[in-house]
Amino acid sequence: MKKITSLLIAIAMSSIALAQNKEMKGGDIPFIDAAPYDTLMENKKVALYTITDGKVGAQISNYGGFIITLFAPDKNGNYNNLVTSYADIHKYMTYNLGQVGPALGRFANRIANAHFELDGQSFDVTKNSRQHILHGGLKGFDHTVWDVVSHNKNELVLKCTLADGLDGFPGNLTTTLTYSISDGGLKIYYAATTDKKTIVNLSNHAYFNLNGTNSDGDIMEHMLTIEADSITETNREGIPSGKLLAVDSTPYDFRKPCKIGDRQMVMKGFQFGQKFEIPEGKVMMYDNNFCLRHTKKGKVEKVATLYSPQSGITMEVWNDHPGLQVYTGARKAIALESQMYPDSPNHPEFPSTTLAPGEQYTHTCIYKFSAK
Repeated sequence: MKKITSLLIAIAMSSIALAQNKEMKGGDIPFIDAAPYDTLMENKKVALYTITDGKVGAQISNYGGFIITLFAPDKNGNYNNLVTSYADIHKYMTYNLGQVGPALGRFANRIANAHFELDGQSFDVTKNSRQHILHGGLKGFDHTVWDVVSHNKNELVLKCTLADGLDGFPGNLTTTLTYSISDGGLKIYYAATTDKKTIVNLSNHAYFNLNGTNSDGDIMEHMLTIEADSITETNREGIPSGKLLAVDSTPYDFRKPCKIGDRQMVMKGFQFGQKFEIPEGKVMMYDNNFCLRHTKKGKVEKVATLYSPQSGITMEVWNDHPGLQVYTGARKAIALESQMYPDSPNHPEFPSTTLAPGEQYTHTCIYKFSAK
């Protein structure tokens, strides 16, 4: 999500050109041709980098840190790309949202009215989602050519600096972003420092379909579990009120495995502009921050599980952050974004997103795969 409304995102997602990812049997990971993702931008090389442990594999661009493919075997040992993607790098460079797998920063999710105060100083940042800022503005991580620090079979390390004043944010923010694969999982690790006090909330916006993103189906049959007793209350524009709402007896209660389609409206045959009523006990879509249960602050723990009965693939989400933004507006796939709470700079009651010189922001998120 970035720079258009949730409804427009759903429309855009339906027209995404998926990367070549034909099903392959026999245990070989069908990595796509890297050539359509190679180019030069800002006098820097942009390329597609492959990492794998032999069972799980991913291909990542140093433009925007986009996860373009992510492969894990299904219950029959077959492989499909499990994340949505565009067919060449130029579509990533020209999009106006339609987030499909980028790194998000320097502030993932929304800041109300594109305004916050820090140490008594007011900051007005770029408005790109109505009157608000979403996912860092016009040139965040997703439109940056990252420097490649190192690359080997299992790991890709990227680095960039977002300049002081870019999109209105204070401080030169230097971030090292590490993608690694081991033990059947993709680990994303962020480490950031600043030379001025600033705000930081880093994430990734991959969309997952455990049946493969080249399938005709949606994720309504997927089973979802989230370790959260509450969500942040928001208005229709996704802006938090500051209150936490208990999930008890609501469509947001995923503390036990639940089929997404049992809670979310199935929109088959829906036409744009059509009027409809949301049935009691259901939602039109999910675009919510779930307040995660952690036994200890900063500990990496399992916070969510996604399972597809069709493919037999289970994806566990592990993280050390307090929030998980769940987005299903496209219905073809689901985003599970590890993050801090949205609009945190304007809510002192929320976990702090402030970063000062001499401190280091870190964030770990792991997507672990198995099949049965």
